[in-house]
Amino acid sequence: MARWLDEDRRRAELLSSLQAPVERLRAAPPAGLDVEGALRRVHARMEAPGLVVMPGSGRARWLGASWGGGGSALRAAAAVAILAGGALIARQLLQPAGGPSRVAAAARVYRTAVGQRDSVRLPDGTRVLLGPGSELALAGNFQGSRSVSLSGEALFDVRHDAVRPFTVRSGGAVIQDLGTQFDVRGGSGEGVRVVVIRGSVSVRAAAAKTAALVLRAGDAARLEADGRLAAERVPDADGELAWTRGELVFRGAPVTEVAAAVRRWYGVELRIADPALAGRHLTTSFASDSRERVLHVIALALGARVELRGDTATLTSSDSGGR
Repeated sequence: MARWLDEDRRRAELLSSLQAPVERLRAAPPAGLDVEGALRRVHARMEAPGLVVMPGSGRARWLGASWGGGGSALRAAAAVAILAGGALIARQLLQPAGGPSRVAAAARVYRTAVGQRDSVRLPDGTRVLLGPGSELALAGNFQGSRSVSLSGEALFDVRHDAVRPFTVRSGGAVIQDLGTQFDVRGGSGEGVRVVVIRGSVSVRAAAAKTAALVLRAGDAARLEADGRLAAERVPDADGELAWTRGELVFRGAPVTEVAAAVRRWYGVELRIADPALAGRHLTTSFASDSRERVLHVIALALGARVELRGDTATLTSSDSGGR
């Protein structure tokens, strides 16, 4: 931040000019303030061309704007003022006496849109990189339980606490950290895959009474939709985290896992019309490929044909058969 400010003194002046009004809003709202009107104006400005608000993060980015010119700098500064002022007004005035605010309650759920990734720092210091089309929900008593629910994919870098272990629930699996960094991918109907990058975790099926598996760095476990739980060694941990660099890598992935990834990254519902394809596995990778190319390669690798209509792609066995 200091380096960014040093590059142009006008940036520091603009940010400094915002400090006083923001602090006044933090302390107390002006008498007679039209809150609803203010929030409507904030929303309208957030929708203005060039300003993109990242879902679930509260952050905003200008697209196509250069900080070199005064006009662009002023627009960006105005965006900061809009977001900061709107958040402060909402936090102060929507909070009922003696109870949590609706804004604070909403902040307990983090979501990403199709094809989008976002980073989150949880109240306990845990860092999370949330994958595309994913949702992370914190338990209402998170500070005491350190429990979250995940649908989609996320990389967790957990601040270990032996007294309050960090727990992730995803698609029927319960993952508990033992001081670690780990990746979780899963959701309804696709099973759950856990890969440990550093440290160790325990994994068990929420509905089963069997003993948990303990995974260490380089281990992975998969909980199938039918409750089967198995562990394996990961040949390439770097490849497992390719999604954090914007790449899709499949190594012997079942079709259900492939379909879930295509839905999260490209917003396409992949349907399997032929039951013979459901049991096949895919090994391939993609980096900044169009959805048409991704679907074409998937179909080719599975020995299938694909038909794309709108946001639905249907796979059927090709005349030449499959693998």
